[in-house]
Amino acid sequence: MSNQAAISIIACSIFKKEIKSLIESGQLTGSFTFVTSDLHMVPQQLDKVLEKLITPGSMLCYGSCHSQMTEQQNKGYIHRVKGLNCCEIFLGRKTYQKLRAEGAFFLLPEWTMKWEHIFKELLGFSDSVLASEFMTEMHTKFIYLNTGISPIPIDTLEAISQYFSLPVEIIDIDLVHLKSAIAEGLKLL
Repeated sequence: MSNQAAISIIACSIFKKEIKSLIESGQLTGSFTFVTSDLHMVPQQLDKVLEKLITPGSMLCYGSCHSQMTEQQNKGYIHRVKGLNCCEIFLGRKTYQKLRAEGAFFLLPEWTMKWEHIFKELLGFSDSVLASEFMTEMHTKFIYLNTGISPIPIDTLEAISQYFSLPVEIIDIDLVHLKSAIAEGLKLL
């Protein structure tokens, strides 16, 4: 790989502010195209959008958001950063698995600000009693991953906690795992 800036890196907007921060601080280089994270909720549409953006040797900064990503990767059309999902990419595998084993449901800065649209409209949790029953069956808490880029939305986190009847913990994270995932992915190109 001779010129990282020439490589097409297609990333989920869930990482946008953090990647831009890494670029601005000189810790990361590359040409990034960001795709709205809302498409995670519509895998077929996400697949179509990515299909238009992918060129041979592209790298995806995504988790396994739909089955075609893995198929394209296995055929050698693209490379994808390591990580099951965006939370694992931010946290690293070991920390992600530990927190999942504790029953955590993760809140990332971008989706936290859209929580009502995502949970109530897209996922159909418009009734807080049913939403609470569903979430508490599988989860013991929410964990907000504070990347340090955006202000912590305390009032929004309190509203989420009340709506789903689950406590919210805030964990400060650095961007070392995200930066490392991108750097390791670029080495494969």
